[in-house]
Amino acid sequence: MRYYGSVYRPPSEARSLIVQVTYGCSHNTCAFCSMYKEKRFSVRPLEEVLEDFRVAREVYHHIEKVFLADGDALVRKAEELYVILDTVRELFPECRQVTSYASPASIRIRTEEELRTLREKGLTMVYMGLESGSGEVLSLMRKGHPAAEIVEMGRKVRNCGIALSVTAITGLGGPELLERHALDTARAFNAMNPEYIGMLTLMVEP
Repeated sequence: MRYYGSVYRPPSEARSLIVQVTYGCSHNTCAFCSMYKEKRFSVRPLEEVLEDFRVAREVYHHIEKVFLADGDALVRKAEELYVILDTVRELFPECRQVTSYASPASIRIRTEEELRTLREKGLTMVYMGLESGSGEVLSLMRKGHPAAEIVEMGRKVRNCGIALSVTAITGLGGPELLERHALDTARAFNAMNPEYIGMLTLMVEP
């Protein structure tokens, strides 16, 4: 297995097979995030991705969960994602869950038909960052998407049968925007009604 740079994954993917489908994050300008700073976003060659899966099959006897890294696997061409998911299903018939991060931008470029096909081929859940339901907080944090768009993309995913896990960051609005951040984030969660909610704690680094 080959990994380029640091590999990040949700805590719930601790025991998953992690294969990099893309490198880095296609946005990577959020003020709160220090991930993927050592590498430029790019799409990994498809044959390298498939080779990693073949090597994993030789090494591991039982794989129930697969996580497609890095930060934005869904930006790949739909046909290539189909090949990747077909390969996972062929090599790991015991696999019960395939997940990835997804940004609002990468969800937007996928048609509903493509998302439904991804679900049929085995993509069971995506992790999407809301961070805050407050437009002011999102603007200050350079998220790149208004709250309404993030909510819309979350609904789009769920309507196509893919489970949704959404994260927000407590304290992100600071003392000045504390109440607005909390209330607007709760409203956004209610509007999306995701299967899972993750509350992260803001940690300020030097």
